[in-house]
Amino acid sequence: MPRRSIYGHEKQLALLTGALEKNRIPHAYLFSGMTGVGKKTVAIALAKRIHCNNANVASFDACNRCPSCLKTDHHNHPDLLFLEPEGQFIRIKAIRDLQAQMQYQPLEGKNRIIIIDDADRMNITSANALLKTLEEPAPGNLLILVSGNPAGLPKTILSRCQQVRFSPLNRDTIASYLRDHHALEEEDAAMIAGASGGSLARAIEMVSGNYRAFRDKTLDDLMAMHNRDILKLLGFSAEFGKDREDITRKLAVIQSCYRDALVFRETRSEDSLINRDRMDVISSLIRRFDGTELLEHLRTVGQALLAIDQNANKALTLESMMFKLVHQRQQEA
Repeated sequence: MPRRSIYGHEKQLALLTGALEKNRIPHAYLFSGMTGVGKKTVAIALAKRIHCNNANVASFDACNRCPSCLKTDHHNHPDLLFLEPEGQFIRIKAIRDLQAQMQYQPLEGKNRIIIIDDADRMNITSANALLKTLEEPAPGNLLILVSGNPAGLPKTILSRCQQVRFSPLNRDTIASYLRDHHALEEEDAAMIAGASGGSLARAIEMVSGNYRAFRDKTLDDLMAMHNRDILKLLGFSAEFGKDREDITRKLAVIQSCYRDALVFRETRSEDSLINRDRMDVISSLIRRFDGTELLEHLRTVGQALLAIDQNANKALTLESMMFKLVHQRQQEA
């Protein structure tokens, strides 16, 4: 996997390249960071580089031609193992099966690499079993734990892994990926990149889900609500549907628009706006609300997002949010 196929994470790749060059790979890594930024992609690239028969010692790139690289690409390398949740948790049986395999020498090279995805989803029994492996690692094995929620792992496991933190990707990096791999125009790539929250996986989902139409419909409904359109007011909660994911996506769109209005009110610059192509909505919100009110709207939507995430009653949460948004003092448009 060439370095150019990984978007962003220059500091993390430099750290890993330095460890490769000095032959100081630890027995366990923890790759942590928000969902969808490429942690697992980098883990697989590291495994491929370690297994590569022709790699340059001072480079993160594998050759992509040798039998080992080709096996990694085809997901059949015998010394690259994956462990992930079965249902809600990573089960104790999976950890014990892994421990049994680690007692044997790698089949083809010097190292066996095990990538544990969503490692924070081990139950307490599984975590305790893995801890024993981390405390007494069998030689020739590298564990790479991948987690979007490292706080969900016991501190004893955290302390026995070398941690590599992956930050959200910046907008330009995601926009570049969308242009290169999805042939998006500059404006669409920038819009989706801005709304992705730094998650490349989320941006890819938005491309496949026709995000622009979804966003425009949500913003049009928001403006109709602020215009006190009676039908929209009555049907506001129903517009969100009942699916938790759809609700949170729509709330995120609304939140991004209030954020844009607040930023533009203070800076008068469109450069950092997420929805810069919808200046009609942003300008309308600025005419209606002052900075304090926009900030309060942001808090209101944020509270609704948190409540939905905590499984609060969806209809009551949305109706309460609507009431607060509509009944705050509005300036003359």
